[in-house]
Amino acid sequence: MKRKILKIIEVILWIDVFVLSAIFITAFAVSLKTPELNRNWEDDSKILPHITISTSTSTSATPATVSVQNIRDWRYEKGKVISSNYYDETFDLEKIKSASLLLNPFGKWEGVGHTFLIFEFEDGKKISVSIEARREKGEEYQALKKGLFNEYEVWYAFGSPEDFTTRRAIYHNEDLYEYPLLIATSTARTLFLDLAQTASDLETTPDFYNTLTSNCTNLLAESANRVKEGSIPWNLARIFTGYADNQLYDLGLIANDKPFEEIYMEARIDEKIRAGTYSF
Repeated sequence: MKRKILKIIEVILWIDVFVLSAIFITAFAVSLKTPELNRNWEDDSKILPHITISTSTSTSATPATVSVQNIRDWRYEKGKVISSNYYDETFDLEKIKSASLLLNPFGKWEGVGHTFLIFEFEDGKKISVSIEARREKGEEYQALKKGLFNEYEVWYAFGSPEDFTTRRAIYHNEDLYEYPLLIATSTARTLFLDLAQTASDLETTPDFYNTLTSNCTNLLAESANRVKEGSIPWNLARIFTGYADNQLYDLGLIANDKPFEEIYMEARIDEKIRAGTYSF
């Protein structure tokens, strides 16, 4: 009996050694990879935004405007791109009026989803910012098989709200929810500036997207925490990104004066987009 138990323990130990060795080898191989700027990119991420951050005077240390070239402004039908336009715009940081979080659940499990932001300005301008995996031509997005192993570069997409919302609600025919963020305009201003600066840095210094450590939601949270330290504590929503709205609800960063289920249903906008009743 003792010999059998010892044999079982020995087998378990060898399995542990094998698993740990496999993890170490994989981690080492991943660490050797280098992010690249020049690949044969998919059309939707081929053109990076070009960011210029300007100050109001030559002596001022406070940025006044953010100019964005190559703002994506595509149009879609279900499963089909019908136009692929871009435009340039300059945004006055002092005129930021509000920011909203958009949540796009996908897959069969509600814990999986994509988050991005829309900023609105007093002069009527709007801009969307979405942190995404930059894929090569013909490459599919695979969160586990590729996203965990630095197979994608990360990029900060700047686009029109009409592009980013209709891409999900019409092109992909997926659910979409919009939550106005309950943050000060000064916070929204600094958040937009931080995202713009990071996008600018990625133009020359690429980095990897990673499903666990550098995804759409945890990079947005890191940006928010650079703006205000500790504003988004670590939460499982960093990994299970479909629950990002639950965390913001608990933190009071979106409306929480009603049960979450009511807030959630009121936030749904994809049906309005498809019906043509949503105001961009």
